[in-house]
Amino acid sequence: MSLKHELNISNVPDLLQIDSNLTYAQVPGWLNQTTRELHLSVIRHQKRFDNHKFPVILWFAGGAWMDVDYNVHLADLTAYAKRGFVVVDVEYRDSNKTKFPGQLEDAKAAIRYLKKNAAKFQIDPTKIIAMGESAGGHLASMLGVTNDSEKFNVGDNLNFDSKVALAIPWSGVVDPLTTMNSNRTDDHNFMYRNFLGKKPDQSQILNDRADPLKYIDSTTVPFFILHGTDDSVVPISNAEELAQKLTEHNITNELYEIKGARHMDPKFWHPEITQLIVDFINNQLEN
Repeated sequence: MSLKHELNISNVPDLLQIDSNLTYAQVPGWLNQTTRELHLSVIRHQKRFDNHKFPVILWFAGGAWMDVDYNVHLADLTAYAKRGFVVVDVEYRDSNKTKFPGQLEDAKAAIRYLKKNAAKFQIDPTKIIAMGESAGGHLASMLGVTNDSEKFNVGDNLNFDSKVALAIPWSGVVDPLTTMNSNRTDDHNFMYRNFLGKKPDQSQILNDRADPLKYIDSTTVPFFILHGTDDSVVPISNAEELAQKLTEHNITNELYEIKGARHMDPKFWHPEITQLIVDFINNQLEN
């Protein structure tokens, strides 16, 4: 038996395309005698919308600052692109290649590159959202509290700013010293030493420089904070302390504690959470 059907499709869907592994910066390489490229991948909209500019979600992957595959969640992030965003996966140097603030300098360089190329990617340079998990969550928080700090802007495209509109840390480290001391074991102490150059309890100056709490003021952007109640790597007290400090400075913030979720838990990618994040972004950008 043969069946014949005729379809009339009136609306062409807005398909997505991925521009992968684009070079956004060159940074010192081996023993500062070479250079290496830093890359990003862009999930953007194929269909051209006249004069339409999309808000941008910058994604920073986790990995204890030591081993980062920036494209690891590229497929998952399409959920945000389908909801009306351009999504950018950003590579940043791990702590085997540079100590803090090298990671923050990389993130700000990526933002300046995107603002320079805003027309190409159809993005609104005033609507950039920093989002990330674990070490990437720490980076998102640092971006949210350093809009007016020029000392972390180094490299190319310095005629563009590196400001973000919102910060969305998932399972993010806040104060490295407090986090290290509140861990149930000493198993993770080495990652903080590798990140800062010394253990947090050996240098208050280095620790404070990487602590978002030390930068919060009236210029800090709104925060949407996600954390699992069963996180044994980065205790949930990080998120609670961050929310409290933001509230003390009258900075808009929402904290969602995910029951039973562990560190970098797949639950963070649940559609319900995706929609909560999208709603928060849209509400804040409209204000």
